Amino acid sequence: MAKATTVRLDDALIGSVGEQLRHNRAIRRTLPPDGRLNIDRQLPFIFVYRPGPDGPDQAFARVMTGGASYLVAPSPKRTKGWTNRLILEVAETLSGLFGAFLLIELWPSSAVSAANGASTLPRPAFKLRYGRAAQGSPAVERLASSLERVVVMKQKATLEHVIVSKLAPQSMPPLLSPANQRRLEATIVSLEIEPVYNDPTSGDVLPLVGQALARQVSRALQQAAFDFAQAETNDRSIHYHALGRRTFVAAAKKVDAGLTEVANSFDLLLSVTPVNTEAAYRRFRRRNFESPPRFLYRPTTVDPDLLKRQLWNIPIERVEDLVLDQVFREKRRELDLKLTLISERERQQFLPTSMALYGRMDANLRATAASILEELPALNDTLRTRKVGARDFITRAEAELDRLRDGTALMGAKVVVRNDVSSLMVSSGNLIVGADMSFPANRVEPLIQHEVGTHVLTYWNGRAQPFQLLATGLAGHDELQEGLAVFVEYLVGGLTSSRLRTLAARVLAVCSLLEGATFIDTFRVLHDDYGLSARNAFMVSMRVHRGGGLTKDAVYLRGLEKVVEYLAKGGRLDTLFVGKIATQHASVIEELQRRQVLEPPPFRPSYLDQPDAHYRIERIRDNPRLTDLADA
Repeated sequence: MAKATTVRLDDALIGSVGEQLRHNRAIRRTLPPDGRLNIDRQLPFIFVYRPGPDGPDQAFARVMTGGASYLVAPSPKRTKGWTNRLILEVAETLSGLFGAFLLIELWPSSAVSAANGASTLPRPAFKLRYGRAAQGSPAVERLASSLERVVVMKQKATLEHVIVSKLAPQSMPPLLSPANQRRLEATIVSLEIEPVYNDPTSGDVLPLVGQALARQVSRALQQAAFDFAQAETNDRSIHYHALGRRTFVAAAKKVDAGLTEVANSFDLLLSVTPVNTEAAYRRFRRRNFESPPRFLYRPTTVDPDLLKRQLWNIPIERVEDLVLDQVFREKRRELDLKLTLISERERQQFLPTSMALYGRMDANLRATAASILEELPALNDTLRTRKVGARDFITRAEAELDRLRDGTALMGAKVVVRNDVSSLMVSSGNLIVGADMSFPANRVEPLIQHEVGTHVLTYWNGRAQPFQLLATGLAGHDELQEGLAVFVEYLVGGLTSSRLRTLAARVLAVCSLLEGATFIDTFRVLHDDYGLSARNAFMVSMRVHRGGGLTKDAVYLRGLEKVVEYLAKGGRLDTLFVGKIATQHASVIEELQRRQVLEPPPFRPSYLDQPDAHYRIERIRDNPRLTDLADA
């Protein structure tokens, strides 16, 4: 973890920077009074912003501080040519290592373009400046093509090419003289960016506009640096992500720890799951399924409002890494919704909050669920299968945990037996089993791999990473976690027609709930119209109506659909086991892996080494229909 240090601006510091670069050491320093230098490691480029006399525009600085090598120069009143000497030292050192060097200088424009003067919506506008020698260079070509794709608030960017002899802001000298530029094989490009993140009337900062602009421009800069490195230097990185930041700075560590602390301080599912499910079902059956059950819940162990105060005091705005900044902000919004859900349990606002957390019902998903129930046969409930009790199930689960540990102490997972739960669940990386539970024998292995081989495994793989949110879960992880766990049942040959029908029934139960159905209404639809057994129909209805209307159960089938789509598009299954992520985070995980921010996951599911699993994966890539996943 790198921490910025404050230093004196003198020639000794410049020599120290060169020495650290030659030894490939990370440099992260605060430059008084208002500058910052960050060079993650030896890289053939640097991005530079030299502010005017009033100091740096912090909103503008976000454009470049997401990169691995940048300088926000201190105010020129105090430096007396120091910035130029520093850049020369950096360029000489890195050009000597790579054979060439790229310098991109950025500054905010002072004038409002005609496009923004005539519009109430901010339109990104860029002026790309370079000398004739750089015309057609890989860096210029890639930077231009990337900037042309920038879109903010549905407004497409405008880009102007300007060929100039002086590559510097007005009243400032060039960072490298023409002679040094030629000697060092240095390509210099300047980028003037219109500050559309400032309201043209009030001058107020528009933070969301600034964030969107910074993410896209930062990516464009990195892509330009990659193309330059591939064409002009001896660097052979395989992807532009590999040139990104590797250092895990103190601000990111603090935010990750703060969000993880809040996430670990409560358990949403335990808070909204009844403690009297079995007794409620027996009473419901005695009354011929005519009287709605009365569910009882655990006392709430946290004050949601106090946790929200703690949550919103976490300083995410200090995180420079723009990828992590976005991930952290998403997680904060999700945690806020979860805490609201706990405080609204058995109240009118519970259902709307649940919809905001888990998403609205999609008509296509509803049609898929209906087709599953129509195409797959309902099994005869009178057929008896051998049952496995909780004790034998726990023995098998512990054996799987031992296999995953493989003699190491990296996984501290336990099996916890509780009298107040009626279904399997994983909490804080531990498997929770109800003491009175029993399982059909043919469902034991699929359930073990669902809970242990997916939920437990991704928790402990996440714990092995520098970002602990990968253990507790990134925003929206429930959908992928449950869809992946169901897909794993298919990989081990245990996703039965009955199981797939149950998942489809959950979707239709959520639809019924959203249409205003009572518990009795939902039960009758499932039992009378779709042929679920009385007990199964009760359990699905309970899961959907608990707490006041929990729509989470739609994510199982939706998540399964997302996994199948992901694989059909060529996605790598291994990526999904790094931690608890959502489908949209697969690209984030792959970027962080290319940047070497993440460690290789220590635990690998046993079924991925089975030939039959690979055959099943390829089969679904070629024919991604959910009904084809059912084994029996």
